[in-house]
Amino acid sequence: MSLNDLPTERIDPWLVTWDYGGETIQKIKEYAEEVHFKSGQTIFAAGQPSDAMYLVLEGMVLVLVKDNDGKEQTLSIVTEGQSFGEVGLLIKQSRLATTAAGLDTRLLKITWDTLEQLEKERPDLLIPMYKALAQTLAEQWMLAVFNQKG
Repeated sequence: MSLNDLPTERIDPWLVTWDYGGETIQKIKEYAEEVHFKSGQTIFAAGQPSDAMYLVLEGMVLVLVKDNDGKEQTLSIVTEGQSFGEVGLLIKQSRLATTAAGLDTRLLKITWDTLEQLEKERPDLLIPMYKALAQTLAEQWMLAVFNQKG
């Protein structure tokens, strides 16, 4: 079974919560860009190329998808200390959902170049990030497989 085989209508969106302390975030900020969005502003739209993942520093982000009638529905809410856009970035897949700031929001934008630079210069910061992503993906994979059989 591959990611393309999973029944996306039955999968809850995954949310990665980062246990990074303020000092680690400050170190990552040396490599990543802090970006700001006003409430209601689109961060990225479904179908766009996945150019980054985002860590919510302050505020909240709505993950939006269109239903069968074309009406936009909130799939999930991402809050401080959580991230979104990871899978698309890592597998270089177009965005599957639209995201918008639910409040005025500060994000840490982590691009592929950021990850490569961290890999070379600060693997001590990158390894825990990959471990958290792998654990969350494994948990979601197991839920998807279990739900598909159930």
